[in-house]
Amino acid sequence: MLHMVKMCRLASSRGSARAILAVILPALALAPWTVGCSTVEYADSVSQANPLDAVESDLVGRLNDRRTMAGVPVLKVCATLNQSASAHSDDMRDKGYLKDVGPDGSTTVTRACEAGFSAACDGTLGMAELLAKGNASAAPTLEQWAADTGTQPVLVDPGFVTLGVGRSMGGETAIWTLDLAAADDPSCGDAAP
Repeated sequence: MLHMVKMCRLASSRGSARAILAVILPALALAPWTVGCSTVEYADSVSQANPLDAVESDLVGRLNDRRTMAGVPVLKVCATLNQSASAHSDDMRDKGYLKDVGPDGSTTVTRACEAGFSAACDGTLGMAELLAKGNASAAPTLEQWAADTGTQPVLVDPGFVTLGVGRSMGGETAIWTLDLAAADDPSCGDAAP
């Protein structure tokens, strides 16, 4: 079954932001707020891992543009990392959490290995996982990460060469997972967006 949902981001001019999925109350019209919304169609099912959908591909393009402007190599989309990221987004949606360590103790590296990304299986590969919740579209999600002093440097770290993207839309809000790895792997295949 397909659904349409309007995802909105409410931001204060004071710099604080939070994502909402609700009707904007008239009382907020008096406050210094801006609202950005996008309408997204999604199905009640697992996140599509491969190929990336248009919104996920947009995130990859915007991230690679940011990396080019920073003078670092662009990232290659990896099919197995897409699977790992998508499964993690679905798990967070289904179990109501937003963490890089799953309730079962799984980590970015163990999930990547389980998905078939063999470079992660020895446990020494440099990897990072960025999570976001609330924005259905790519631009505001990337800006969430870019505005955070902890995650912004990860976006342009020249040590990362591959990525996987997952975006779960079947719950109350969008949940994103971006997995970055410091190695390519035969399991990546041709997963270009």
